[in-house]
Amino acid sequence: MTTRSSLCTLFLVPSANHAVKGEQALLRNGIPCRLIPVPRHLSSQCGVCLEVDQTERTRAEEVLRAAGTLIDGTHDVQMPPPRVTGATISPTDEGARAARKGAADDDAAPS
Repeated sequence: MTTRSSLCTLFLVPSANHAVKGEQALLRNGIPCRLIPVPRHLSSQCGVCLEVDQTERTRAEEVLRAAGTLIDGTHDVQMPPPRVTGATISPTDEGARAARKGAADDDAAPS
């Protein structure tokens, strides 16, 4: 999996629903990934994006497209190391939890 100080690829998507569905598709295909907040220097809109190791970029993009995940942007970035707070970073982070809840709400909303 990506360490936060390594080169990684961020896939920006139009909604939390696309982020969660993309995450599920990547994990099903054995590609480690994380939902993280979109870095401010990439977009001023709040939201989440998918982070994968840069070595998985091509395969991840193929999987996301095959799964029907819309990709608004793809960026290779050097992520700064996380601030040490005594807590570990995991898929149950508050941002990821909120994204999953938002995606579930989107699925439950009437069309």
